[in-house]
Amino acid sequence: MKVKFLVTPVGLMMGNIESARRLKNALMREGLDVTDDPKAEDFDILHVHTPVPPRNFRVVRKTRRQGKPVVMHAHTTAEDSEGTWTASRALSGITGRYLTRFYNLGDLVLAPSAWTKERLRARGVTAPISVLSNGVDLERFQFDQARRQRFRSKYGIPEGAKVVYAIGVVCLKKGIEVFPDVAKELPGLRFVWVGRRSMLYHPLRVRHAMRRCPSNVLFIHNLEDIADAHSGCDFFFTPSFAENQGMAVMEAMAVGRPVVARNLPSYEGLLKNEKSALICTGTDEFVSRLGRLIKDHELVETLIKNARATVASHDIGKVAKELASIYESLLQSISRRNEVKI
Repeated sequence: MKVKFLVTPVGLMMGNIESARRLKNALMREGLDVTDDPKAEDFDILHVHTPVPPRNFRVVRKTRRQGKPVVMHAHTTAEDSEGTWTASRALSGITGRYLTRFYNLGDLVLAPSAWTKERLRARGVTAPISVLSNGVDLERFQFDQARRQRFRSKYGIPEGAKVVYAIGVVCLKKGIEVFPDVAKELPGLRFVWVGRRSMLYHPLRVRHAMRRCPSNVLFIHNLEDIADAHSGCDFFFTPSFAENQGMAVMEAMAVGRPVVARNLPSYEGLLKNEKSALICTGTDEFVSRLGRLIKDHELVETLIKNARATVASHDIGKVAKELASIYESLLQSISRRNEVKI
């Protein structure tokens, strides 16, 4: 079986691109022949990871004319894009209609969570939809003392310091305007935000939020290996307002970092309050819950234990096996459909 990944290197789609890269590697470990060469013509299935640019429509339509199945991976929804790039909220309706039209070209749409599937249906996606986790590489994402020492040495963080960290593009959707408010209330902790900046992402508001940050906040825009941050820090904090699943959340859970997160419907089944994470509704709760983690070591151990048990079912190897089975079923279905047409 030969699979072509359509992954267009567009700045707005960095999460999609990273997810596709990890999935490609996992599928290849399962023995599948996977290419992301945009010029490749010798393939059995087209798996689309980036809905932009519009020229991807032509690639998809050409593939369908050839009688080959098309899988759409819905890493992006209109709701998920709001609060990222400038004017994204104002253009949410247009974005939603574009994505609906694009995803409906697929023989199958993969949604990373039940919430994403629900939103796709609400937006008018009529193509078949299956829920498939983005997955997490449990071999790569585990605590490593050498990574911790390297990270802390590079950024001047003493071993005894407690560090709260966030991972993601520095933008409004990810909660950058909340970050300084929480950090100010907890001056005894260090706060680190790991993620790049872009002038596409509300540059004035983001810059203002960063300038409001107290001295206990550090921004790291270019980190060679994100796994270093997970081992180097202590408590994962995500004030994000929207996620389709949350890859960084799963990575933190795998490494054994207690998670403090906003109450989002996409986390259902992944995060359980007081069991595998601490779920909050606003700034005051973020502050109080992070404060609890510093004092309640028993709670920390409980969260770590339960989170690891939960995330085990999202291992990228298991996801790759499931996806390979999906590919096989889809090929058989398309083959039968083509035979009927003949």
